Amino acid sequence: MLTTDHLSGHYRDGLGWFHEEFVPHLKARLWSLSGGAWSLGDYDAYACGSDVDFMTHVVNAANTAGGSAVYPGDWYGFSAGAIQPESILHSLQSTRRLACLCVPSVRNGHLTRDMLRFLTEADACLLNINLFPTLATEERHEIASSLNPVLAQSVISVSFSRGFGLTASQLGVILIRHDHPLRGIYHGQWTWLTYFYNAIAAHAFMALDVDQLMAVDDARRHWVATELNRRALPIVESGSYYVKAFTPEGTPPPYLEPLVRDGLVRLCFKPTQV
Repeated sequence: MLTTDHLSGHYRDGLGWFHEEFVPHLKARLWSLSGGAWSLGDYDAYACGSDVDFMTHVVNAANTAGGSAVYPGDWYGFSAGAIQPESILHSLQSTRRLACLCVPSVRNGHLTRDMLRFLTEADACLLNINLFPTLATEERHEIASSLNPVLAQSVISVSFSRGFGLTASQLGVILIRHDHPLRGIYHGQWTWLTYFYNAIAAHAFMALDVDQLMAVDDARRHWVATELNRRALPIVESGSYYVKAFTPEGTPPPYLEPLVRDGLVRLCFKPTQV
């Protein structure tokens, strides 16, 4: 229960609550969502206004060193606040760069072998956990397990918007290993930013009913499959229901042309409330 005392005492007690109650709850939630694949006990947490805000800090830091690479067709938010946008490649070449990717990718709602190769070839990774909760249980575990080889070198950005339904009150949190080079450099600045995290959104996340969220995801997954069938489009059962992408055979019809991106017909679904 969020009270006026929480609000007025935020600068006094908020940081303690964040680390002692919120962060263990978040790690436990990610452990559960990953089917036990992710053990994040040795990861430190920092917070900022939104996932875009914090990822802007991480990308700008990387751009002062070797630069960043965003997987082609993935999220614009990685480069939205870049001070040196010319240092960001939208390319499969991630060697000696910070590799940026949503999990699963907003390019097509999946995590492909090419995407895993893109991550493993990089010096460090920035993984945005956004649509991950919308995946089916078995697929979440499979994807989480496949990411374990790059987890230690990764900055894990947790978005609470699409996957957790907190679109009206934003919160951005990163998890980073205690021995990660970026943490050693920016611990002081990131701690300062964390003082100003959104306590209202954090308490809302703590109060979420996980079973109810999963039931909504199941209903939305069915809604998307029905909609694809109604429009005579391929039904792709795997991946996030939020994003479906297809490789067209030949030239797409005119009504699909506005949806073509990087050679794919990309459909972004925002299912109605169920």
